[in-house]
Amino acid sequence: MRPARLLPLLLVSLVLPACAARQVRPEGAIRKVVVVAGSRVDVLPTGTFRQDIIGESNPRTVLARQTESELLSRGFEVVATRQSAAPVPLTDEVSSFVQQNKAEAAVVVILDWLDVSGATVLGRVDVVLRLGMVDPNGQVLWTDTFRSQPIVSAYQSATDWNSFLRRAVIDAVQVVP
Repeated sequence: MRPARLLPLLLVSLVLPACAARQVRPEGAIRKVVVVAGSRVDVLPTGTFRQDIIGESNPRTVLARQTESELLSRGFEVVATRQSAAPVPLTDEVSSFVQQNKAEAAVVVILDWLDVSGATVLGRVDVVLRLGMVDPNGQVLWTDTFRSQPIVSAYQSATDWNSFLRRAVIDAVQVVP
């Protein structure tokens, strides 16, 4: 390939990452948060190397990692994450975690329901997530229930069932104020 043809490709590869910079939170908005994940679903369906070895059969792990990643991309500063042992984290547990880490609030994400019966045939699952934001005093600042039927590629649906949950979290975190 000629060097003249490589130059536009090189420029595009350098410019695109700069355009995809992290979002900046508006002035006065909550920025410094902790993430608390809970789940009414005990175990995700497993069967892949990644799930078995890395421990991604625990939905709390998937929720915490993906929520942290999405909040960071939206301009939040995530100072700590916690996987609650309780299906629904108690407000006292959440507020003390916020205080311990000197954060402004906690983003709580709870997996309420997961139906994977359509995963192999339809390439989608039904997911119900509850999201909330709690301040250091235990005051619930915001809450919402997010119902989703994430669709992922055929390859992902066959090899990584957690991709459905990750996709649902990506979509749900977009509504966090």
